[in-house]
Amino acid sequence: MHMVRMVQNNYGNNFRRLLSLYVLVIFSLPAIHGQDIHFSMFNTCPLYLNPAQTGNYTGDWRAAANYRNQWNALAIPFTTSAVAFDKKFYLLHQEFSAGALFINDESGSVSLSVNKLYGSLGLRKVFNHNVFHMGIQVGYVFKSLNMEKVTLPSQYNPLTGSFDSQLPGNETNMGERTSNLDFNVGVLWKKKIKILEPELGFSFSHLNNPRESFFDDEQRLPIRKTLHAKLKTSLSEEIYVQPAILYMNHKGSNETIAGFNAGFNIFGKKSTVKELMAGVYLRNGFLSNTDALAVLAGATIGRIDLAICYDITLSGLKAATNHNGAFEISIQYKSISTVLNSYSIPCERF
Repeated sequence: MHMVRMVQNNYGNNFRRLLSLYVLVIFSLPAIHGQDIHFSMFNTCPLYLNPAQTGNYTGDWRAAANYRNQWNALAIPFTTSAVAFDKKFYLLHQEFSAGALFINDESGSVSLSVNKLYGSLGLRKVFNHNVFHMGIQVGYVFKSLNMEKVTLPSQYNPLTGSFDSQLPGNETNMGERTSNLDFNVGVLWKKKIKILEPELGFSFSHLNNPRESFFDDEQRLPIRKTLHAKLKTSLSEEIYVQPAILYMNHKGSNETIAGFNAGFNIFGKKSTVKELMAGVYLRNGFLSNTDALAVLAGATIGRIDLAICYDITLSGLKAATNHNGAFEISIQYKSISTVLNSYSIPCERF
């Protein structure tokens, strides 16, 4: 999704415009296999990361919102917004959780709009201090395309060195709307081991191989496999570090994001500001060519988690974008927990 072949031609002055339009063509024709959205701050959009994240927090309920803006430097911005809510409930002495997730993705000036609405159900089980979360997710995806703003490969005019929407597109079986059901499942494990808090999750998305092509064919969206892990290590009561990694595989297309956060509580327990956080992540720097470096910062104020992130482009697009990439912001609110915890206090027998 982030790899663009830059073709040089005799129209050097039009290089920047050609690159922008070529990116548009790639993004505006998800005819064979669509690309899923992504966030550099993947842990801040938990219900999208893994259905098993439903209910994985301390509190009664949680609300979250994410926003990503990309490729403003190419004058073809791509924006992604997500809002989510999940809540715990108890049934037959079992801890369940239910959640809802809405995603809107707008792909550049071609007006490719994608809206996704998911409902999820989670179950939490504890075995010998090992905590397991299991989740399922069912959603409906609706895509629409403004054909008046789409440029196709056959509309390239070599005389002008640009694409011309007035030229015939030679696509007779291409529609403007498509929709489909979507099914996702996942599992997550975590455990507190003294100063260590490891967490490991795995999920499968698009289990039903939905048909999402704008063309009148039977191309199906392949299953996406996601592996994510993090390890929070408390160095003291005030400082922790948390390395994390995300790996996604989508029919031969891989994405890896790896890095770490560091958290600091320098204001004391009585302060409204509970924590300051900073981190750095590298995308596709281990299994393939480096795509971007993400720098992030955040704070916990009361029960609200705030975070911002900026992607610095390191791929072949850096010449056209001047290293500018994407901007992200996330906000989460977790309510207090009203569940009474019981503790065993040893005492001497007289």
